[in-house]
Amino acid sequence: MPTWWEELLHVFTGRTSAHAALPDLRTLPTDRTEVVGTHFVVNDRERRSTDDRLYVLRHEPHTRRDKRIGVYSHGRGVGFLPAATARTISDHLLALGGAVIVNGAGPAPGSLRLRVDVPTPRSLAHYAASR
Repeated sequence: MPTWWEELLHVFTGRTSAHAALPDLRTLPTDRTEVVGTHFVVNDRERRSTDDRLYVLRHEPHTRRDKRIGVYSHGRGVGFLPAATARTISDHLLALGGAVIVNGAGPAPGSLRLRVDVPTPRSLAHYAASR
């Protein structure tokens, strides 16, 4: 589903207030990363679309030192960032309140994993410091 359509859907489903409160990082420089753990959560129809889509990254610690970051689409979890990526942005994400809006895409050709555009650590640090 294209990002603009997803945003319009959120307007009519009443979920825009939650997104409006989150920092929107879609304009920052990013690295496209595969989402971990989508194998049993995402259906084939959702995987077929390679269009851009709206994602929310949310810090989800299980312990004090855990740097786990969940990836959400349409209000449901679709997976997690790889551990190495999560460690590099976790502290900046917490400084922004623990959740942010980012772009993403469907799977690359020949893959089943969805992809998410994660802001580079440098751009995220600069954004967090400026807020």
